[in-house]
Order: sequence, then structure tokens, then C-alpha cells
Amino acid sequence: MTTIKHRLILPIQAKGNLGKSIDAAARACWLNERGIQWQGFDLDGDNRTLSRLFPAQTKLVPLSGQADDFDELIAILRKATAAPVTVVDPRAHLDNQVMKALRATHFFDIAKAQSIGITVLVFPLDDLDVMMNIDAVCRFCGSEVEYVIVRNPARAPKTRMFDGSELEKELLSLHAGSVTLPVLSEFVKLRLAKLETDHQRGIPFNEAVGNDALGLDIMARGVLQDWLCTLFVQYDRIAAKLLPTEQAATIKPKAAGPPIGEPAATKRGAKVNLVG
Repeated sequence: MTTIKHRLILPIQAKGNLGKSIDAAARACWLNERGIQWQGFDLDGDNRTLSRLFPAQTKLVPLSGQADDFDELIAILRKATAAPVTVVDPRAHLDNQVMKALRATHFFDIAKAQSIGITVLVFPLDDLDVMMNIDAVCRFCGSEVEYVIVRNPARAPKTRMFDGSELEKELLSLHAGSVTLPVLSEFVKLRLAKLETDHQRGIPFNEAVGNDALGLDIMARGVLQDWLCTLFVQYDRIAAKLLPTEQAATIKPKAAGPPIGEPAATKRGAKVNLVG
């Protein structure tokens, strides 16, 4: 079994607004909660989600999707051994530049030599261009990387073009993991935005929940805590695809509970006298 000493997590997808940034931010909270050292690179100079929420751990490298981005991407790849985990939050339409940098540097060979595990995230959507893009990424990366399928019902309530498709079967044959992002309510989003405005800084999800002094609305805290717990259970379950080998071994997955807002299943009539 190959020992992974460093983990590079790369969403390589053309389309924006799929949930890449919110997933990266939630995973960063998970890494901090699990005591995993990590570094981040925020390539989206417009939204700046990761660098706003984690300025001490993330470097903002605003890329424009132009040819001169190539050197910046190579510089990021060169730093993949500087921390146990490297989180990249790209902007839209950087897929070709990322793949060009991987190809030109022979990075898959370098990764094997330096014990770097590469994880590629894919976000299915019922859009032919998106599906063709995922297929192109998978054909490029092949078995050189590990995959995580991220479903985001807020952006893609149905993924009929993907579910049961040859593409999904191919990814599953490569032992792809999976995560479903729970829908975060607008009630919570609005109060998080107000909290950041009041404090004039980015506030990570777990800090908003855990820091009483911030004063997040008590109901919003409860909903956000459940949202994070639902995600953390999923990240724990696929820790081997998100962390180096040594760090992944410290994660003990918990059994998933019922979905938020639903009681645990019980047998019908289990607490009722049915014999007269």
C-alpha cells in the first residue's frame, strides 16, 4: 500500500457556481477541527471565499484565465509538499490551464516520487457541457489521482445525466468517494453575512458556531452546527482521500444520523400495546 505524505486537493472544472468554494470552506473548517495542518490557495480574485475566511492559512493568487496564469499554477504545484494538505479553490474556467500545468511539469510523476496524493473533485450537473468537461478531466487524470464526487442539491437538485451513467460507473471503478453538500438555509446565510459585516472580517462556519462572543443568532447557530456535523461525518468517512496516510489513520468515522429535521427511524407500533 502506498504511503501518502502530502495531499493536494484540486477541483478541476470549467463551470462556476457549482459549490466549489463552500465545499472548500467547509473542508477547511473540518481540517481545523481535526487538528490537520493545511495551506490554501485562493485563485478566485472576485469572490475570495477561502482567503477571506482563512487569511492566515490561505494565499490569494487571483488568476484571470489567461496564458500568464501558467507560471502561478506551477508555483502552487511546487509548494504541494510545504504542508500535509494543500487546498486549492479555483475560479471558473481554469480547467485547461490546470491540466496544462500538470502535463507540462509531469506532475503525476513528481507526485509519485514525492508521495503526494492528488484528489480531484467533480461536481455533477444536468448540463451536457459540464458532463463532457468532467469526462475530459477524468480521461486526462485517469488512475493517476483519486476522485471525490460532490453532489450539491442547492445547485443541482437532480443529477439524472450522471446517476447510473457510464461516467459514474467509470469513477466508481476508480473507487471514487462521494459527498453531498446539505443545503444551507438562506436564514443562516443572511445572518452569517450580517455577522461578517458587524465584525468587518470573514468568519469561518465553525467559529460562528463555537464563539459565543460573536453573537450569532441562536437558531442560526443550531442550524449551522447541524449542517457542519452532517458534512464532517461525510469528510471523516472519506478521510483517506482527503488527507495523507498518517493523518487519515487518526480519523474515526462516526455512524451517520438521520437527515437534519428528521427523527431517527423506529419500528411502527414499537412503543404501543398491541395485544388486548
